[in-house]
Amino acid sequence: MDTAPSDVVDRLIAATNDRNLDALADCFAEDVRSIQPAHPSRSFVGREQVRQNWARILGGIPDLETRVVDRAVAGDRVFAELAFDGHRPDGAPFRLRGVTVNRVRDGRIDELHFYMEAIDAEDVGIDEAVGAAVGAAAPTGNR
Repeated sequence: MDTAPSDVVDRLIAATNDRNLDALADCFAEDVRSIQPAHPSRSFVGREQVRQNWARILGGIPDLETRVVDRAVAGDRVFAELAFDGHRPDGAPFRLRGVTVNRVRDGRIDELHFYMEAIDAEDVGIDEAVGAAVGAAAPTGNR
């Protein structure tokens, strides 16, 4: 299959928005590696796990809309900034933002680095977030 890497990502987004699980799964190689650097225990190998994950997502978020915010292509890799929006069955918003790095070979994604996070429900400022990350209180004055 001779397809430009960016076209594969477009096909994936279209399949997601069309809620077409077969077309979505077909965007991935049988032995796709999904690497989640911020959550290493969530990494996996295989198109069947992609299918299972997306079956749950599409089943749980009936109004899911996915869009590419921006992208860059470098050889066989597509860096895609993505936005996922919808509502969970309980009516709560489902909002993810982040970047995926997709390596495309033979017209399918065969390696994916997944950097997606849920949008914070709470209003946490940068000082509080940095302090929580490093385990320290915010500074009280400038030095």
